[in-house]
Amino acid sequence: MENLIITVIIGIIGGYIADRKKVPAGFMVGSLFAVAIFNIICNRAILPVQFRFITQVATGTYLGTKFSQKDVSSLKKVLIPGIFMSILMIVFSLLLSYVMSKGFGIDRITAVFASSPGGLMDMSLLAHEFNANTSQVALLQLIRMISVIIFVPFFSRKIYGKIKTNKKDIFEKKGNEKVKTHVLKQYNFMDNYDLLVITVIIGTIGGLVGYFLKIPAGAMSCSMLMVATYNVKTEKAYMPLPLRKIIQSIGGALIGSRVNMNDVVEMKTLVIPIFIIIIGFLLMNIIVGFLLYKTTNFSLMTAFLSAAPGGMSDIAIMAEDLGADGSQVAMIQFIRVCFIISIYPIVIKFLFV
Repeated sequence: MENLIITVIIGIIGGYIADRKKVPAGFMVGSLFAVAIFNIICNRAILPVQFRFITQVATGTYLGTKFSQKDVSSLKKVLIPGIFMSILMIVFSLLLSYVMSKGFGIDRITAVFASSPGGLMDMSLLAHEFNANTSQVALLQLIRMISVIIFVPFFSRKIYGKIKTNKKDIFEKKGNEKVKTHVLKQYNFMDNYDLLVITVIIGTIGGLVGYFLKIPAGAMSCSMLMVATYNVKTEKAYMPLPLRKIIQSIGGALIGSRVNMNDVVEMKTLVIPIFIIIIGFLLMNIIVGFLLYKTTNFSLMTAFLSAAPGGMSDIAIMAEDLGADGSQVAMIQFIRVCFIISIYPIVIKFLFV
């Protein structure tokens, strides 16, 4: 319990400092670094697996509060882009795995799972079933998640900053279409804690349903769906901003607590593959993000974050901090997770087994 409390406190402090320094997605990035450094030095960072469920439910609940009646009709527009994006990611990851396998002697099946844009836990478990090197898969997947969280906000803002200088309106899309923005409900927390309690209960029920039905990313997606349905009908779903920042800090701490000295030592033997993973996924993000931007009505930032091959909850949490449409990002990320988890093993069996 002592280590748990210390880990959470370090994560929140690290997130607060990064946010004050104007780091993109600061609460998550700062928490990740602070907890990772603490664990490397002291080997005492701990966050039980239950915190992953709590973070996913809290993230889904928060995103659900952002859905309105207008969002319902727009959700139909993300299915085809989501599938299109997922197919591009699979093709890109297979090419990346080929380079890692042929150029650096990594087992082909291991390279395929290590370069997959799926979830760390899901890909590690699937890798075990295919007799891949699960420790290498887990480490490279962890590097992917961390690099996406660190670099995607930075590069997205840089690219967005260069492009928007050619626009009359920073939210302008293709010259005439503007990104939808949400009207934030101004609630006083002390006067509306009952709304928060009801919202959290609904989100928790949805998360439990998704978890026990074993739906990919079910805890987050089902809590988001139930809270969104409630908010569309009543417009009373509520979660305060400070709570969102705490969620971001815990999300970063979850990833940071997985980094230990053994990972640092093992990185020495995988320096070039790690470099390839980082550069490869950043290129994937930029290329697929631009294609989404050019072929859909997504804003540039929404397209980039929708195409970010990180953890679904991690990307969804940082979306609104970076000016993206959180609901669209969450839905297209959900499509990616479902599509890759269901299709990727079939592709691997067909091509390599």
